[in-house]
Amino acid sequence: MPTQKRVTHQDVAKLAGVSTAVVSYVINNGPRPTSLEVRERVLRAIAELDYHPSALARSLRSQRTNTIAFIASDYYDVGDNIQIFTAPSSSAILTGLVTETKANGYYLLVFPIGVEEELNQLQVLLRSGRLDGVVVRLVQESSATDPLLEMISSVDIPCVCIERPGDPRFGFSTVTFDDERGAYTATQYLIEQGHTRIAHIHGDLRYDASLRRLSGYRQALTDANLPIDEQIIAGKTWLSADAIAAAQRIMQGDAPPTAILAASDTLAFPIIQFLQSQGYRIPGDVSVIGFDDIPLARDMAPALTSIRIPFVEIGRKAVNLTLDAMAGSSNANTMSDVLPVELIRRGTA
Repeated sequence: MPTQKRVTHQDVAKLAGVSTAVVSYVINNGPRPTSLEVRERVLRAIAELDYHPSALARSLRSQRTNTIAFIASDYYDVGDNIQIFTAPSSSAILTGLVTETKANGYYLLVFPIGVEEELNQLQVLLRSGRLDGVVVRLVQESSATDPLLEMISSVDIPCVCIERPGDPRFGFSTVTFDDERGAYTATQYLIEQGHTRIAHIHGDLRYDASLRRLSGYRQALTDANLPIDEQIIAGKTWLSADAIAAAQRIMQGDAPPTAILAASDTLAFPIIQFLQSQGYRIPGDVSVIGFDDIPLARDMAPALTSIRIPFVEIGRKAVNLTLDAMAGSSNANTMSDVLPVELIRRGTA
């Protein structure tokens, strides 16, 4: 069976009775204008011939690939069993990134990388000419992310950092949220409800977010002239088993708390299940507040009181800032956008 000949822009030009340059002007909306009548002839020819412009050829002419990379830096497994994107917060950020890139005619290339992983593969990608811009998720304080950001800076690709800011010397815009304020607000609310024994179960303290949430909790107790009892502060990782072990140790103490602030919703859920299995009423005996406000927080019974982080909006804003930088917009100057967090009151506190 003979192979069908691929339709080219020369075929379109011949059918429309115009030059190949005019076909390019119509497809690319410039750089030179065409009359409405000529534009309609070219578009009719494209439809009749079922012509699909070569993305590679267009990228070579425009020096654009219409691709933005999402570099997700994380401590957790990025090998064959990639776990970075299983967290609801990560999937929400991805939703914002994908929605906004698609709406603007761009593609999203996802590149997970471990915090302590060699950067050789990433360097190949950054120097490949495949990317127009980069959004990078950081989980450490700025001094620890310098090697990664230096590599991105060296190839002169527009970049936006999310979750944690990079060192200001790189000049990258950031979209972050105030973990410390969120934990402070949650602890203050529990104090206003009459609690004086408030425990905190933190996540992995290698994460800057964990450290800041712990700091906000401590500061709220200090400002309320309440003692900070290290015996009711516990935690190890973001895993359910460690959350349960922490809750068990805290509740077996001589003076168990009447409220618990968990560093994430995914820690709060197993904590509540453990407490209920031990006969505690939620919130009658123990109030619990989570952090992130993932969708499941609304659906569980009782519904979880939580600190809401606008993860989808973080993804959207990051893409828009990247596009501004790529376009050389006046809005492309380094921006630090700290999105507000909000206490969502439900049934557990």
